[in-house]
Amino acid sequence: MSMHLTPPYEQFSYAYDQMMKNVNYTRWCDYIVSLFNMYRCSPRNILDLACGTGSLTILLASKGYKVTGVDRAEGMLNVAREKVENEDLKITLQQGDMIDFEISEKFDAILCTYDSINYAINENELSMMFETVAKHLASNGLFIFDVTTERNIVEHFHNKTFSENHQDYSYIWKNTYLYNTKMCRTFLTFFIRDGDLFRRYEEIHQQRIYEVSTVSSLLKATGYKLLSAYDMYTFNKWSRSSDRINFTAQLL
Repeated sequence: MSMHLTPPYEQFSYAYDQMMKNVNYTRWCDYIVSLFNMYRCSPRNILDLACGTGSLTILLASKGYKVTGVDRAEGMLNVAREKVENEDLKITLQQGDMIDFEISEKFDAILCTYDSINYAINENELSMMFETVAKHLASNGLFIFDVTTERNIVEHFHNKTFSENHQDYSYIWKNTYLYNTKMCRTFLTFFIRDGDLFRRYEEIHQQRIYEVSTVSSLLKATGYKLLSAYDMYTFNKWSRSSDRINFTAQLL
């Protein structure tokens, strides 16, 4: 059996929605809208960065927002395109990297959810991403994003292996966390049915864990005001027991 090493999310896209079926995107969408209301933002247009298969993009558009989704992985975008094909929604999808994408439009709100930010593997990349977002934010626009925490990785993923078997695909998901570099490495092996055979694909994902103080100082250095850093889905300040922290920032 031949093995193909593919870029992150290119083959993962095949099974992504099935593997993430327990994610409550409706709750996530409602939380984002409540943040819009809290900060008196009525976005005419929204940019959903690292939009993946478009689950959140579609929910936002179904609330009447005009949404542009950007993702680095064509595989994920292809799934998103299939999902929006028969929907009468104001959605534009395009390929691009969250760190240096270019769109000839400014947005009233820019989102980057589900710890996509953690794929910026060093402070330089994160700073570049913040600058790229700033170029695309309209005046008084909101930048809303979340990060996964060290506690979440150590408690739920470090040295753990997950696997599932389905009729058309199987996967093995192994995780390791390096405390000294704050890097989480995920090794994904997929077996995807191709006729009577299964093709093997591998992806390696790397995510960097950031302290709130680091994110805060990089936001400040790139011209943002940090409005809040909340424990996910709440309006309570983050704590050391937070598994995910949601940031809302605004350009000064």
